[in-house]
Amino acid sequence: MSETAPARRGPYAKSAERRLEIIESATAVFSEHGYRGGSLRQIAKQLDLGLTTVMHHFPTKVSLLAAVLEQEDAADADFDDRARRDGLIPTILGTVERNLGRRELVRMFSIVSAEATFPGHEAHDWLRRRYAQVTADYARLIAHDRDAGRIRADGDALTLAGLVITGWEGIQVRWLADATDPVAAMRAMLEKILEPIGSE
Repeated sequence: MSETAPARRGPYAKSAERRLEIIESATAVFSEHGYRGGSLRQIAKQLDLGLTTVMHHFPTKVSLLAAVLEQEDAADADFDDRARRDGLIPTILGTVERNLGRRELVRMFSIVSAEATFPGHEAHDWLRRRYAQVTADYARLIAHDRDAGRIRADGDALTLAGLVITGWEGIQVRWLADATDPVAAMRAMLEKILEPIGSE
């Protein structure tokens, strides 16, 4: 009985694996040392790679940070399903509570978001795409909650979604700066903007 030789992984698969390894290492380094304290050289050393190998995949630290943040977003892939099942307000509050244990990642997102507002910044397009996608997603979830009788806010769903996202990021910055309770602040803001019906 002949055996079929296992298919060889092509260069694309190996490259994707290497990128993932670098992102995972960067997440650990940035979480431990912060964005400014971590370096591409540290990440390369942790993986026993040359700096040029890391920079082949991520030419700058900012491009690597954007990949780390995108990976974190992907880890929350069931957000939409949970929000449709449980409601947007409790789902957002659950994410805020989870973020209490990811302070450095939240700090990194705040840093790259502020820096990437400059049109010439390498992460500018990424930031614009992210805002457009998250705003559209939240608008759909707001409309869903309104149809389900969970909230009474009757404004334009896209406008409400934008307010929620803007408020959330402001609350995160206050938490990072002066330890304002982000869960309590987020709950108060969501109740004001979305006007929940009954107990959330």
